[in-house]
Amino acid sequence: MNKKDCKIAVVGGGLSGLVIAEGLERKGYNNVTLFEENVRLGGKLYTIWYEGKSYELGAIFGLPSYSSLKALMDRLNIIADGPKLSRTNYNAEGEKIMPIPKEDLEGFLEEIERLPKVLDTYESLSNANIKDIETILMEPFSKWCDIHAFKVLKTVYIHYFTIFGLGNIDEVPALYVLKIMNYNHLMCFMNIPQFYTWKRGVSVLAESLGNRIKDVRLGQRVEDIRLSTKGSLWISTPFEEIEFHKVIITAPLEQFCDLYFWDEEMKGYLNSIKYQHFNVYAFVVDNVPKGCGCILENLSHKRRGHITIWDSRWNVQNDEGMVILYAYNPPNSSKLLPLDYIKDDLFRLGVKNPRLYQAKSWRHCPYVDTNVLAQGFYQKMDAVQGENNIFLAGEIMSGLSIENCIQYSEYLLEEFF
Repeated sequence: MNKKDCKIAVVGGGLSGLVIAEGLERKGYNNVTLFEENVRLGGKLYTIWYEGKSYELGAIFGLPSYSSLKALMDRLNIIADGPKLSRTNYNAEGEKIMPIPKEDLEGFLEEIERLPKVLDTYESLSNANIKDIETILMEPFSKWCDIHAFKVLKTVYIHYFTIFGLGNIDEVPALYVLKIMNYNHLMCFMNIPQFYTWKRGVSVLAESLGNRIKDVRLGQRVEDIRLSTKGSLWISTPFEEIEFHKVIITAPLEQFCDLYFWDEEMKGYLNSIKYQHFNVYAFVVDNVPKGCGCILENLSHKRRGHITIWDSRWNVQNDEGMVILYAYNPPNSSKLLPLDYIKDDLFRLGVKNPRLYQAKSWRHCPYVDTNVLAQGFYQKMDAVQGENNIFLAGEIMSGLSIENCIQYSEYLLEEFF
């Protein structure tokens, strides 16, 4: 079937869906429809505004090592014109601390020099798609560090991985940690960072891509996908049923675990996908803490619910302004509400008169555990690509980060379209 006549549905209007839908139109497909259940595009590209300034309730920045992001920005004529972010480490009382104790510095330098040589032995980490995973990468990241005698780096990775809501390194397999935070990305954090931020917020990426897609259906949750007798696919939303020749799912895949044409193995795999439960809070306060502060002692699994990082983003001249706070959900056993933790932390940090402005709860950083990886999760995902003219993309397929989502989306377009 030629590109002009082929009708393609893209399910999910996050970054992956936007890159894919816009890429299909650039490749000459004239009948592309993007379905998004929310009334805005972007997914975790989620910018809000206060007093004429942008703040982020989702993704915060890009890294200079994100080559695919840089290429996308160049093509869309987007420049990194946002505020410069600095990072300082604190204890829970707001006192500045060193991220690495002086006695560990010598060991850290030895480990950071050895790290790229170790990573080069894992060929699977260089692929845009996840396949042929080395067995040791299926183990929790903390165990991977122990095997390679990375004692100090284990702590460093907690500072740059766990702090952004990406999970506990005792649980998340090394595969995901190293896909999200490879050597070049880690070094961007370790050096004086020049993060990519945008005056109009990270949502400028979603807006620019969305404006290039002709048929966007907002507020339409895809409830079912059915095969027709002639091999086409029917998509059902609360409002309509439409026939397509191909469907690309970029929304969370477990939403579609019960499609009747999946076999039991596929349904089981999709039901095994796990998430971090991570919250972002926008507070208006009387005395805005400056810059970006990380509370390292709150990265312990036992301290879930407490602030891991704050970001005031702009250098506000008056006393009142906005600060963005990040925290995991409290433990299920906790009798306190999430805001009880946050307000107590703000009091200890000396922040006065905090007023909640907006909040967002995320199911963050999808992954499958060691056992499911070993059983062949990604072999199955790769095997079903294109079966019944359905294709899979999104965060679980790429490894969560702006860079990985762009890379995998471009791989899918090149490989199958």
